[in-house]
Amino acid sequence: MRKKYLQDHLKSILFALCTVGLFVLICCLYEQLIPPVIYASVILIVVGSAVLWAGYPRYEARMKYIAELTGCSDPEGCADHLPTPASCEIEMYQELLKSMGSSYREYVSLEDEKYRDRSDYFAMWAHQIKTPIAAMHLLIDDQDMPEEKDQLFRIEEYVSMVMHYLKTDDISKDFVLRSYSLDQILEEAIRHYSSLFIRKKLKLNYEHTNLQVVTDEKWLLFVVEQILSNSLKYTSAGSVTIKAEHGSLIISDTGCGIASEDLPRMFDKGYTGYNGRMDKRSTGLGLYLCKKVLDQLGHSIHIESSAGKGTSVIIGLNLSEQ
Repeated sequence: MRKKYLQDHLKSILFALCTVGLFVLICCLYEQLIPPVIYASVILIVVGSAVLWAGYPRYEARMKYIAELTGCSDPEGCADHLPTPASCEIEMYQELLKSMGSSYREYVSLEDEKYRDRSDYFAMWAHQIKTPIAAMHLLIDDQDMPEEKDQLFRIEEYVSMVMHYLKTDDISKDFVLRSYSLDQILEEAIRHYSSLFIRKKLKLNYEHTNLQVVTDEKWLLFVVEQILSNSLKYTSAGSVTIKAEHGSLIISDTGCGIASEDLPRMFDKGYTGYNGRMDKRSTGLGLYLCKKVLDQLGHSIHIESSAGKGTSVIIGLNLSEQ
């Protein structure tokens, strides 16, 4: 801080020293009395040093205060609390900062309004689309149309993902945290995908966990369904296993697995990896939403996999006393 202070006043210090040196030089050239000039120079240096020394505490306090305001999220509000300007130039900079803060606030307000309008539209769309989906179910339920049923099932999944995605910006307001039976949540997810298990002729190995979990039932169910959906999507033969070990829920499959270079980025928004690029329908949002939801719930998630050898998703849970 002291070094910066001296750098900020370097021009004034150099000007004072040059002035003293010039006086001494002129006196030497004209052979005038040197002592008065020396006395005046000494007084100038002493007074200047005293002024510099006295001004440092105020400078230090001002710089610390500005440093505290640096992380302010409201530029306009911060500008109102800046210290008294020491010069007209600094005052103009402060006025510029206030103007920029005002423009920033107007921009944020406009963008928030646009975002709310888009969110309201998609929420309305997600609810309205349920009516034609229900009608399509009635039309094909009594007919042997497995492919059409699969596609309709996927449409329902994408609609569900949209609705959950719209809520993730302020997800904590939707939480109802208490102790739930993990088996009830798992069984509901299994029932949801039971027809797909049958059509793909995949074996389900499900071991009852007998665990009570402190979580939000709806959002943990969403996560489990997303993971089961991925397992079913990328497993053409073999089985899916659901079990609990050491306080963690493990969902494993015998599918195509994940390439090692893709694993570190599987929870990145929009990242689909090699498998996702092969499957053109992949959005890269499923695991991203799972990670975001579980982080808010205080749970953990990580993936163990290798190409061609299946995938295991491990969810660390908050267990309650039974």
